[in-house]
Amino acid sequence: WLEDPSLPAIVVGTVDMVGSRLLFEGFGVSRRMRPYQAGLLGVDTLLVLDEAHLCRPFEALLQEIANNRDSKFGPVGPRNQDDVTAPPPFRLMSLSATGRKLPNGNLTFRMQDEDHIEPIVRQRLNACKQMTLVELDDSNPSKLPEEIAKRAVELAMRHAPARVLVYCNSRRDASNVRTVVEKTMKTHPNSGTPKVKTELLVGARRVYEREKLTGWLEENGFLGVAGSMPATSSILIATSAGEVGIDLDADHMVCDLVACERMIQRLGRVNRRGGDGRRADVHVVLSPPPPLKAKASNAATAKYERDTAKFNARRKVLTKLPVYKVEVKAYDETDFQTLYDASPHALMQLRENHGADFEAATTPAPLHPAMTRPLLEAWAMTSLESHEGRPEIDPWLRGWEEEERPQTSIVWRKYLPISRNGDDIYSRKRDASTATTFFRTAPIHASERLETTVDEILGWLLKRAAKIESQVRNQDDQAKMLGSDDVVALVLDRAGEAVLMASLKQLASLGKPSSTLSKDERAQKNRWERSLPGKTLVVSACLCGLAEGLLDDKFDEPVATADSNSHWMEKREKSTNRPIIRFRVAELKFDREVEGLSKLNLEDRLKEWQLVRIFETNIDSDGNERGGVAVFHWPGASIGEETRSVLPTPQTLQDHTQNVITLVREIAQRVGLPSSEVDALEQAAYFHDEGKSAKRWQDAMKAPQSGRPYAKTRGGGDWRLLEGYRHEFGSLLAAEQASLPAETRDLILHLIAAHHGHARPLISTAGCETGPPTVLESLAGEAALRYARLQRRYGIWGLAWREAILRAADQSASRRWSEQSIGSM
Repeated sequence: WLEDPSLPAIVVGTVDMVGSRLLFEGFGVSRRMRPYQAGLLGVDTLLVLDEAHLCRPFEALLQEIANNRDSKFGPVGPRNQDDVTAPPPFRLMSLSATGRKLPNGNLTFRMQDEDHIEPIVRQRLNACKQMTLVELDDSNPSKLPEEIAKRAVELAMRHAPARVLVYCNSRRDASNVRTVVEKTMKTHPNSGTPKVKTELLVGARRVYEREKLTGWLEENGFLGVAGSMPATSSILIATSAGEVGIDLDADHMVCDLVACERMIQRLGRVNRRGGDGRRADVHVVLSPPPPLKAKASNAATAKYERDTAKFNARRKVLTKLPVYKVEVKAYDETDFQTLYDASPHALMQLRENHGADFEAATTPAPLHPAMTRPLLEAWAMTSLESHEGRPEIDPWLRGWEEEERPQTSIVWRKYLPISRNGDDIYSRKRDASTATTFFRTAPIHASERLETTVDEILGWLLKRAAKIESQVRNQDDQAKMLGSDDVVALVLDRAGEAVLMASLKQLASLGKPSSTLSKDERAQKNRWERSLPGKTLVVSACLCGLAEGLLDDKFDEPVATADSNSHWMEKREKSTNRPIIRFRVAELKFDREVEGLSKLNLEDRLKEWQLVRIFETNIDSDGNERGGVAVFHWPGASIGEETRSVLPTPQTLQDHTQNVITLVREIAQRVGLPSSEVDALEQAAYFHDEGKSAKRWQDAMKAPQSGRPYAKTRGGGDWRLLEGYRHEFGSLLAAEQASLPAETRDLILHLIAAHHGHARPLISTAGCETGPPTVLESLAGEAALRYARLQRRYGIWGLAWREAILRAADQSASRRWSEQSIGSM
């Protein structure tokens, strides 16, 4: 979707993925790519917000953008209507199963309960779901999992074969329910029948293992069409991770009581499609808050009162559903029970007829801050590492959530690009810079992540470090590959930059009881606690501690990682047959008789892959490289700005420039830009890579000696030779000397300077040798002022969109050359 703004695309993402990119703060996106993605998301977009009731602060933000993109956040000051063409609009469509009203009074897009609706819609609206409310006599919380498990087993056995879905509000309850279910099956009167299968669908599990669950769900009919039924019963036990974002369809359900909007989500996943005479039994187990202890504190009393009020409101609204009595057989006894109609039609009527009760049982929308132009302008200055007026964007996406425990992600990797020099450890500043570049070259894939609370991850990390460090000191075979001073954990911020790292010894020392920590150790531990929220923790695979995708500080088995596991690495995309993990990492050990990196003996599995970067991690006392890691990319893969100039076959600067000129004109014309701006983009394309003609750049990228200058090389160059040189700044200097149209001169020069995400507002003059430093600094300062003028002229997203058109043409030209090169091999 990043390759051509003029082509239609369907982009699927989470609130954090889409929202952060829209606000120029893309999580997991380098600062260079942030304006590019913001420009494409903020223009010519219909944003369909599913489950809108779960993210009302984000919905309010999107509505604000849709209403004010070209006014409040657009061009500033009076302008001629023909002066600046407004980019195509940004529109919002909210979807919600709860029938909620929008701030403007309109209803969210939903299934309509009308006479003329399609038969399949009517079938789903009237799907039979008979709900029983089960009051627990004992308010002991431990009784809840037992009752849920007992009823789930009964449904599975009575309706065998049946698909039974269980929902629990906590992961602990879900695990306990599974334990009780499996224990109950051993003593059930019908234990001679085929055993009931069980599975957990919970959060805080690594995506790689969670994806494996898909096979189990398909095998047992939870993802099948109506009527697809396995031979034996199965029970799926889920937390909120199974409430949204998955097309589950069960026959029966047992759950605890949660907020009304979540109950609607749960009920939507039992007898989901209706028809064929299907009838779902739904048991909702009501467990009131545990009673207060004697002499409870004022805070505990207030919490109890709040929890009790929530419980009563949630129970009350369910009793407003239509009621009918039927004869049922439960636990070998015949009885008459009161059942409630929990069909989608009844739930819609509940909202309309009992609005006050419905709202009282619904989670209140979190408070959220207003969006202002100064905030957006601060976020849009993406080339600034820090900015006093640039806060974290979470409250604008999710609001201020009460009692929300901070979250973070953890990733295991076999190869970490950190120096290993025994006692002579390189400065952490250099290691952090190297790690940042490494993880942009070998980026973290979504399937590697496990997300859970900071306190859970930090507790796990310190326990594992202490255990492994003890094994290292005792020279245990399991820890042979590690030394106490080796870095085993590092933290990447949302821009992918390494901001914190620690050795095995350091982490082990922080795991001691708090009373025994020194002042410095307490400060270090506090720093880790402050640094982890919203970040990504990368740990060495040597720490292990992962069982079935869940954190387990006692588990010592090896961890499969995306940079070493053969099954993982060989997974392919169905549509393109490209590897899902489009990089490979190899450890390099150099012959002591060979200086440097001149000889690489590559494994056969890497022969068809393209070397893009080498990271030295072992340097001897004489300063010679003796070991490191090499990163390879799938031929034609364009992974990050760091490797955009690396292609399977070198391409001359002239050829690449001409291709970009052709493509940028085609794209600009298709998106409807006026002829003056089309010409400006073409002029920018002509100069955009001129700075690559510098000898410094050609030598650093190991361009062939004949045929220079080249725009694209085969890689494996020595990036240190650049000494910080940015070819965009060299290109800008060349364009400054050219005769450019006065009315679009600013736009042309900015597009050149910003075509890799710099000059917003700063661009570096480092490594440039075409003028005195004072002159170069002055030109860089003018670039910053130019950016400010253009953002006022075109608007915040309008300027980013114009930048994206040139960047898209540049990327597309590189991709086409790459595909052509691969095809001719």
